[in-house]
Amino acid sequence: MRKGIDYRRSGDVDRASRLPDEAPILHGVLARITSATAISSGSGGYRWLYQWTEAQVGSAPTYVSAAKSGGITGSALSVSELGNTSTYVAYGVAIAGIPSGFAPVRIPDNTTVWVVPHRNTDGTLVWLILNTQAIDGVCP
Repeated sequence: MRKGIDYRRSGDVDRASRLPDEAPILHGVLARITSATAISSGSGGYRWLYQWTEAQVGSAPTYVSAAKSGGITGSALSVSELGNTSTYVAYGVAIAGIPSGFAPVRIPDNTTVWVVPHRNTDGTLVWLILNTQAIDGVCP
């Protein structure tokens, strides 16, 4: 070892300095919603437990997503719905301020979403959907 350099590892340092950076590891799965069940809770409505199946994006020119053959499946909660209460939804939107004829809606079946694994307070695996609460309706 001379001047703080370990010559036994200099080949690794040299090789690492010439290699391009690798893509970062992402934790999550592209998925499609297959169904949902309303969650009745003391905090109000507008919350669902979703079922999903792993998806993949098709090839050019359409890039349509579809269920992945042999993919994984699971249950998930929407991050945007976790804070829904009887008076507020979608990260703090007052239900009283939503125009008549409109309401928060669940994620429709066959919607492509990104899900990430999470352990709830009892250690059970539950997936979280990274999305924004949808609000839909018809103007009166």
